[in-house]
Amino acid sequence: MMNTHLALLRRLRAASPLDEVPTRKALSVHLARRVDDVGAPALAEFAYLQMVAAKIWGAERTAHFARVLRDARVSPKALSQCPWQNAERLAGLLPVEWQAALLEQIAISRKGRAVFGRTIWSADYTKAVLAALGRWAAYCGSQGQDSVPTATSLDAYGRHLVRPDGDDQPITTGTAADYLQRIVAGLSVATRGQLRSNACDFVVADWRERSRVEGASTKTGSQLVGASALYGFGFRLMAEANARPMRGLEAAKIFRNGLIFAVGAALPERARALTWLEFDRTLKLIDGSHIHINLPGEALKYPEARKAQEGYDVIFENSGLAEALHAYREDFRPLFDDGLHLFPSVHGKPGAITSAHLGRLTGDITEREFGVRIPIHRLRDNVATEASEQLIGGAYAAKTLLRHVDEAITRRHYVHSEGLKAAREFDDFIEKRRKVFSELVL
Repeated sequence: MMNTHLALLRRLRAASPLDEVPTRKALSVHLARRVDDVGAPALAEFAYLQMVAAKIWGAERTAHFARVLRDARVSPKALSQCPWQNAERLAGLLPVEWQAALLEQIAISRKGRAVFGRTIWSADYTKAVLAALGRWAAYCGSQGQDSVPTATSLDAYGRHLVRPDGDDQPITTGTAADYLQRIVAGLSVATRGQLRSNACDFVVADWRERSRVEGASTKTGSQLVGASALYGFGFRLMAEANARPMRGLEAAKIFRNGLIFAVGAALPERARALTWLEFDRTLKLIDGSHIHINLPGEALKYPEARKAQEGYDVIFENSGLAEALHAYREDFRPLFDDGLHLFPSVHGKPGAITSAHLGRLTGDITEREFGVRIPIHRLRDNVATEASEQLIGGAYAAKTLLRHVDEAITRRHYVHSEGLKAAREFDDFIEKRRKVFSELVL
């Protein structure tokens, strides 16, 4: 007796372009039964069926094969644990005398409403502070010293972080400065304000200044390839996905990746904000050329007390990007799942890609394409540099575009833009020198 896979394969090979394509429901039933019969090999068999079907009916009419296969391969993501619950767990690992005050801070911050005399912390910052306090407490225990820092002990810990003993990995000066700031902030709460040391504040400020002078070790001039180049690269990826003979999950992933670069250049927000983009909610396609972005404060890098009242609401015109978004929503986005996240996860459903994964993904792709890693956050630097060069107003215009609080941040990119402009002018000069404009008299 012929198995169901061979029976369907024979049917497909005998079909013509005028015949009806098997429906998604019928294919789902077929694959489920085949998985029951033979297990995992049924998935590879089904992928081959889509290849055969695509040759008959084309990539577009057989795209639903890919969705059936993905539904069978990928199980739904487990619901993430509440970040505040994780924070409470971390607080419970700290010295007992700190716990009550820190749990009170977590409860206040969780409500998200301003309280007189208290600073509201975000869930991410709370976990970072508690993790830093945990490391500090462990270090003090190993050194046999008081966990309430002095300027001397705090500075010594910073030096230990950048030049650790044993097998510990060293960290950058900037990261060490972050740890020291979190320790002081956390202990100020944990001791209910008893730790108020100008000397410790000076140590933190000193480490901040050192990191500013040294610069970010993860940022180099070679990462400035230009926002326009990255934007164009995104559209090339989308064109590659469209040209594939079979519209499967791989094509959908390539289109999504191209959209990440195009949207990241057109909307130079941080990775966290980009993961919040969702059709009909934070991203609306008004027509064939206008796009409405409406991000809540929670998605943005604002002080926690401002997040409930402020957000980012803008309508901009970009017909090329709008057309790509329409095509993506219609043809490629449904191959992931029935959700509306602009950048869905490939490894689980439903849900958006995480900001950390977004950074790794863009870094890996640009390293292959440009020979240098450009994670998504570094794309903002490319936008800032090019905007400083091209826009009227230079760094002042770029400051508004990227919503930098400190103008000095954008001024650094203005300096970069002058270097980029000089390099381009030199290239033009060399190119002109290569050309001969007079005839030789022989």
